[in-house]
Amino acid sequence: MASPFIGKVLDNYRIIESLGIGGMGVVFKAIHIKLEKIFALKMIVPGLVMNENFLKRFQAEAKSLAKFEDPNIVRIYDLRSDNDQWFIVMEYVEGINLLDKIKKDGPYPWPESLPILKQMLSGVAHAHASGIVHRDIKPNNIMITRDGTVKITDFGLAKDQASGSNTLTIASGGTLYYMSPEHVKGFSFTDKRSDIYSLGMTFYEMLTGSVPFKDINSDFDIREKIVRKEFEKPTTINPDIPLELESIVMKAIAKNPDDRYQTAEEMLDAVLDFEEVNQDKIDKAALSRKKTDRKTPVRDRKTSPTPILKSSVGHDNSFLKSSVFRISATAAVLLILVLFLVYQNTNLSNAGKTESSNRSNLSISGTPPFAAVYLDDDSIGSTPVDNYPALPGNHSLKIKEKNFGTMDTMVSVTAGNNLDMTYKLNPDKADSVSVLRENEPGVGAALPKVRTATIFIRSEPDGAEIWLNGKLEGNTPGRINKLASGSYQLKLHKDGYQTLTKAVKINGETNLTLNESLVPLTGGLKIETEPNSAAVYIDGKELKKQTPLDLTDISTGTHQLEIRKNGYASVTKEIEVIEGQAEQITAKLNQLTGELNVQVRPWGSIYLNDKLQKSSSDIKYKIQLPVDHYQLKVIHPTLGIWEKTIEITPDNTNEIVVDFNHILKIPITAMDDAGNPVHAEIYLDDQNTGKMTPSEIEINVGLHKILVKKEGYLADNDQKEILVDKGFDKPQKFILKKIDKGANLNQ
Repeated sequence: MASPFIGKVLDNYRIIESLGIGGMGVVFKAIHIKLEKIFALKMIVPGLVMNENFLKRFQAEAKSLAKFEDPNIVRIYDLRSDNDQWFIVMEYVEGINLLDKIKKDGPYPWPESLPILKQMLSGVAHAHASGIVHRDIKPNNIMITRDGTVKITDFGLAKDQASGSNTLTIASGGTLYYMSPEHVKGFSFTDKRSDIYSLGMTFYEMLTGSVPFKDINSDFDIREKIVRKEFEKPTTINPDIPLELESIVMKAIAKNPDDRYQTAEEMLDAVLDFEEVNQDKIDKAALSRKKTDRKTPVRDRKTSPTPILKSSVGHDNSFLKSSVFRISATAAVLLILVLFLVYQNTNLSNAGKTESSNRSNLSISGTPPFAAVYLDDDSIGSTPVDNYPALPGNHSLKIKEKNFGTMDTMVSVTAGNNLDMTYKLNPDKADSVSVLRENEPGVGAALPKVRTATIFIRSEPDGAEIWLNGKLEGNTPGRINKLASGSYQLKLHKDGYQTLTKAVKINGETNLTLNESLVPLTGGLKIETEPNSAAVYIDGKELKKQTPLDLTDISTGTHQLEIRKNGYASVTKEIEVIEGQAEQITAKLNQLTGELNVQVRPWGSIYLNDKLQKSSSDIKYKIQLPVDHYQLKVIHPTLGIWEKTIEITPDNTNEIVVDFNHILKIPITAMDDAGNPVHAEIYLDDQNTGKMTPSEIEINVGLHKILVKKEGYLADNDQKEILVDKGFDKPQKFILKKIDKGANLNQ
């Protein structure tokens, strides 16, 4: 049934058609009527529009998805509403979802599946890095564009790990087939490893065309299998899948989250490693596809409809007759061509059977695994090689691997006899040894196929040297690939930290992740200063307490020590902290000083911080003072007082001249509160100068009080106290307010 929204315009978006509907939302294709651009609109299904709880979560979903800026995640452009109908404006993806693609074309050939998987992992890794867990990864939610780009959609069940809130909640979110065991138990158990499981199950379906729930119909039985029963391996459905790729799938869908890849990046690394080893096979598959595409004419891919011939009574039918004749002749030619092709196909089939019966299967395994194999100088991939078809006769065989010797020999293939070979390459680059064939004694137990695993090693802090069995393998964070089963001695070393040594056991193909915290080596410091109460900095970081200090747990090694105190020269030195020892440090701080020179004219008494320094002096007074601020005052009994705050700085001389004989002219003005000039009497140091504003008055150097008066007016400030010094020329302005005489009478 057509949606009532089709054809309507919501906030400049005209809805064209419905793209899909789920339990919580419906998605429409729409065109922006001004921009003429196609978008997808997602809105709450009509039955839930009035549910305030769902509306809040719908809005939260848009905010969560707006964080994403990744080419493999459908982009969110806006959150809009029109007449109480909220909708999310999304990128419109022209393509097909992965489930429909599998239904239409069947399972992916494994080389073609890898680009799709890598894009899915990249998109999910970006979501996880933004703190979002999708929780509904499945083929329906993976769109494939026409150029093969993956677009992950529908974060309707997503969980923001930072806030801990779900953007949307339903009783059993997600499609059951792709739900992880912990998801089946409940949403609260899920984290990003649940997305890893769903990706693994989606990849399982890409490779096999189905999920491992054959002949299971009830939800209860499906849940039981997800939580408790083992899944069939993909190779039981599609034997063409490489075992290494199968291992990646099975690790991703492990029951226990701790046994899976812990991050999408880790799974992506495994896929990239597989690609690197199998690049020759992937290239050959790509070349084969190109050849097939070239052989297939475009018009043959779609059958053209057969034209219908019609005749009309009373019209010339000669054209009809000639057309029928041409069609009959064409049919005859086609029949002859078909018989010829059948004959040729029979001959080719028989020839193929003869050639096939002459072929033998060649299998090669040994140490180290993943070595490159060349038969008659043509690459046939990497070991282990399983059932490679080889023609009878003598062939050159070459096996080589980086950092190992190269085996270069001849093998003889007998018609109809399979050949099973093992090898061992020496790590010292000497010639390799031991090529055994199936028809020789003891082959079965001599050199079994080697299964390897990878150790991922992280440390806190980073940068520790990784030693495995006495060999330096790099620094943390790092990994060591292609380790055969067995016990290894691991050592992590970093200057200033205790060396960590532990035994590590590799079991089969199970990768191992180690997260180690290194314990710092420590010593002590005892710091005393004269005077005390100095601040202490170690490697630029200030300690909370001041001297004297008794410090423990200082990491060993070389440190930069700095001691600071106001008014004193800083002490900086390099110290060596030794494990288990306490270094004693005593520092005498040198006080910083500067010089003060004061010249008074004609003469006067000099005070510092109200303490008399020189009485009735008329010569330059010099004094060395510690770095600080001081209140300097000079008094003349008749000429006045000069007072100012001065700063003494290190190794500098502060020159002060107080000349009471120096006279300056200072402009004095008065205004009413409307800005009009007012003529008022000017008073200096409580004495009437006999001058009216505006006017200049002569003032000698020193502290002075200035006041203006006019009958019927009051000044905002009764008087101003100013320090007049040499160079002082600041005009003094007064604001007078007129007195309301009526108000005064009532007081």
